[in-house]
Order: sequence, then C-alpha cells, then structure tokens
Amino acid sequence: MDNGRMNYPAVVVAGIVYWLVQAAWYTALSAQWLAAIGKTKEQLGQGGDSPVPYIVSLVCDIVLAYAIAWVVSRGSERSAARGVSVAALLWLGLVVTTMETNYIFERRPATLLAINGGSSLIGMLIMGAIVGGWRKKAKS
Repeated sequence: MDNGRMNYPAVVVAGIVYWLVQAAWYTALSAQWLAAIGKTKEQLGQGGDSPVPYIVSLVCDIVLAYAIAWVVSRGSERSAARGVSVAALLWLGLVVTTMETNYIFERRPATLLAINGGSSLIGMLIMGAIVGGWRKKAKS
C-alpha cells in the first residue's frame, strides 16, 4: 500500500515526540486548561491513575503521524519543509475546523480551543518535519 516509501521508524518517533510535546504543553498550561474545562485536579483524579488515557493518546499520536507521513510520501518532494506544509494544511483543514465546529455548539471557551488547538498545531508541525525530513538508510 505504501510502495516502500513509508518510513515507519520516523512515524513511531514522530508519534512519541508529539506525545511528549503534549505532556509538556498541558503541564505548562494545566491551570488554564483546568479552568477552561471547568474541572479541578481532584475531579480528574477520581478515576484513579489508570495508564489507559496515556496509552490511547500515544496510539492516536502514532496514527496521526502515519497519516501525515502517508500524505507527505505521496508527493514527489520529501523534505522537512514539505512535511511541515502538509501538517499545517491538515491541521487547518481538518483538525482545528472540526474542533471549532464542536466547541461552538458545545459552548466551550475560546481559551480551550487555543490550548487544545495550539498543542495539536505545534505537535503536527514537529511531526511533519520529522516524517518529511527523516531519510531512510540506503540499502547496501
């Protein structure tokens, strides 16, 4: 399906990097994020310390990295710049527009869109750079 053009190690690394970006992002903005969702740390902690949300988010991040890599690999040019361009277009055309459609009907605050959308934008741009710029080792 990918004609040997998919760089799977780059996809996995890009997904992991995005997961780490999210961890840093939401740690730095935890007070603002909690205020925007109208919850406290205690309310979120009532479900225990299950690893399931972290595992699910990592899997989702790897799937997103694969999707970006798939689109990047369909073009004639493979570069970090192309990866960033593809990621930005996918973010604008699919991610943030879908989020905003949901948020406007759910009456969620613009702050939450900025926090969540900003995380996905930065993460996707980094993933695009990784999957676009990472070259496979030449076969000997």
